[in-house]
Amino acid sequence: MDTTGVSFFSRKLIATFITTTFIAMFIALSNVDMASYGQGNHFVGWTFFFCLYVGAVILVYGNIISIGVELLQRKYFARKKWLYVGILGIFGALFGIVYEEMPLAIYSFFIAIFFALLDLWLMKNSYKTKQLFFLIFSPLLFFFCLWVFLEVTSPPVPPFTADDAVSYATAGEGTMISEFPKEVGTWTGTIEDYEVKRETSVISIGDEEYVVTFEEEWKKGYISGSYLTSYIVDRNSMTIKESEGNSPPYYAKNP
Repeated sequence: MDTTGVSFFSRKLIATFITTTFIAMFIALSNVDMASYGQGNHFVGWTFFFCLYVGAVILVYGNIISIGVELLQRKYFARKKWLYVGILGIFGALFGIVYEEMPLAIYSFFIAIFFALLDLWLMKNSYKTKQLFFLIFSPLLFFFCLWVFLEVTSPPVPPFTADDAVSYATAGEGTMISEFPKEVGTWTGTIEDYEVKRETSVISIGDEEYVVTFEEEWKKGYISGSYLTSYIVDRNSMTIKESEGNSPPYYAKNP
C-alpha cells in the first residue's frame, strides 16, 4: 500500500476518472435512440451530461467514503482487501437506499465495487508506467470507438427537401409569416373588407439550400398594396434575403 500523499490522492482521482467515464458511457448508451440518425453525436452529448452528475457523486461522496475506509483498513484490517471492497459496496448501495430507489441502490453497489477493485489494482500496480498509462487512456479509447461505431451504424441523415425548408420557415408562431400557407401554395380570403392573397413559394439555390418567399397582396376599392419577404433556408439556419413593400394596413389592428 502506498503511503505518499501525492500517489494516494492521484490514485483516487484516477479511479474517479475511469469509473465516472465508463459509468457515464454505459448510462448514455441506454439513452441513445437507436432508430435515430447521428447516434454517435447523441452518445457524446449524453456521456458528457452524465459525467457531470456521476463524477460529482463519486468525487465527493465516493472518495470521502473510500479515504475513510482505507484509513481504517490500514489500522485495523490491512490484509483483508475483500473487506475494503465489501464496505465500499455497502456504502454505495446506501446512497440509493437513502433516496428509496432500489434500482439506484443496486447500480450504486456495483459502481462502488468497480471503484474499489480499480483502486486496489492501482494501489498494487501504480509503479507500472505502461499499464497505468493504458488504464488511464482506455476509457478515452473506448469512448472514441463507441462514437465511431454509432456514427457508422446510424441510419443516414434524410435529405433536406424544399418542403422541409418551408416547414422550417413557417414553424414560428405570432409573426406575419405564421399567417401564410404552411406549404407551397396560395391562400385567398377577406380581412376587414380587404381582398387578400398570400402565397408561399420556394426555389432551390444549392445543395439542400433554398429561398423561401412569402408574398402578400391586398386590395379594397382603389387601395391596394403588396409585401414580400424571402429567406435563405438550410438544414440548420434561416437568414433573411430581402424584404420589400409595406406592412398591410389590417396588421396594425390585428398584430
